[in-house]
Amino acid sequence: MPFSVAFGVLLSGGSPVDLDGTYFVQAALFLVAFLILYFLVFRPVMALFDAREQAVTGEKTRARQIESEAEEKREKFDDEIRSVRVKASKESERLRGEAQKYAREVMESARQNSEKLVAEAKVKLGSESAKIRQEVKLIVPGLARQIASKLLDREVN
Repeated sequence: MPFSVAFGVLLSGGSPVDLDGTYFVQAALFLVAFLILYFLVFRPVMALFDAREQAVTGEKTRARQIESEAEEKREKFDDEIRSVRVKASKESERLRGEAQKYAREVMESARQNSEKLVAEAKVKLGSESAKIRQEVKLIVPGLARQIASKLLDREVN
């Protein structure tokens, strides 16, 4: 039924809103309620939202700073790694060269020692062979007589 009453009022050209003194009381109550809620609820909540927004913005800024510092440190670390690798490569080449030089020296020393030993052995063999030849020269005539005596079955001088 209220719908039909409101519809009838609209068709009759009259106003559905009746302005009387309660309108001003309601407006005053609304204003008082709004001010109380504004200072006790809306303002603190808005301050909380602003503080949260500033905290998030601050943390984002701090995160960007940390990321840039981390990137700088990573680049510095990479540069140091490259530097260490270059130094290690140079040191490795230097040590390889020293090892090759040492190996050549050892080989040359061994070659000289072996040549010396071969020369000494030749001299020793030469002297021993001369000594043995002398001994053989002394023994050969006696052995020849013994062999001839056995072959001929008689004594040979």
